[in-house]
Amino acid sequence: MLTLRFRPGSILLLAAFIFSLQAAAQSRSSPEVLQDETIRIGTELVVLDVQVLNKKSGEIINGLRPQDFELYEDGTRQEITHFSQDKLPLSVILLVDLSSSVSPVLREIRDGALLALKRLKDKDEVAIMAFSSSTQLVQSFTTDRQLIVDRISQIEKTPVIGQGTSLYQALRDAALHMNSASNPTSRRVIIAITDNIAFEYHHFGLSEKEVSDQVIESGSMVCGLIVEGAMTKSTKIFDRKPDSQDIYRRRMSIDPFASETGGEVIKAEKNEINARLALLIDHLRTRYSLGFSPKRERHDGSYRQIRLNLTADARKRLGEVVVKAKQGYYARPRSQKAALPPGQ
Repeated sequence: MLTLRFRPGSILLLAAFIFSLQAAAQSRSSPEVLQDETIRIGTELVVLDVQVLNKKSGEIINGLRPQDFELYEDGTRQEITHFSQDKLPLSVILLVDLSSSVSPVLREIRDGALLALKRLKDKDEVAIMAFSSSTQLVQSFTTDRQLIVDRISQIEKTPVIGQGTSLYQALRDAALHMNSASNPTSRRVIIAITDNIAFEYHHFGLSEKEVSDQVIESGSMVCGLIVEGAMTKSTKIFDRKPDSQDIYRRRMSIDPFASETGGEVIKAEKNEINARLALLIDHLRTRYSLGFSPKRERHDGSYRQIRLNLTADARKRLGEVVVKAKQGYYARPRSQKAALPPGQ
């Protein structure tokens, strides 16, 4: 039997899907539905993780078809060849903020994560990372739910260094660890659980672009559960003052990474963390997976911009909608691999 191996990094341009024998017998003239049981072949495919919302109500729109979407890469219309809703397994990294501003609600975060695990399927895998001024891998990818429960229950004992909030480093480390996900065709999600209060001096640390590039390379979508508290609210008030701008430090936020990768950011008060994190996982289950083989085949490392909309007919039928999907990817040669940091 011939076995094809793929780099365990981004699913961009590295994996493809074909149907089960029953689906393969269908006409090749229409987009095919991705199945849980897949055979990997050498065809290059770009996969998008897509959420569609009613603009006014925020309600998730289900039941869309491939012909309801129009997809462009660098302005050129692309054919959607693969399509499904909640068929592919998930590879999820829970990235938990252990800084002093979040530690008072760690119990609620733990309980919320335990509740959210019930939303996952058997083939979904989860890893846990904790961060403050540094990042620590708490648990590598596993489908063992009890192991995840045990690790989450002990997460407040994780030996992270310092009391700061190095959000950029944490996102970069999570993106690198995503390369160790066991399923090359999974939908990859980094869920950052944080109060979204992070500052760093301009002349230290990673740039937003460096982190963004690494996240895009990993094929990950970034989502955020923002824990609202007294410090979160006071920081917002402080930041609104004209004289509060510090030229020596920068504010770091999860928002631009979620926007660029098509992710979702949900806010939660202390007593809502359980339900809101479970809701975030539920929303992952409603997303569409769209696949296309780029007409532009050259792998020159360039950034390819993606634009995804609903067709005029679909918009007329559904009214105003919001389509969330990643905004682009890098067309890297297959030989280029992202290096994992020590111990990851």
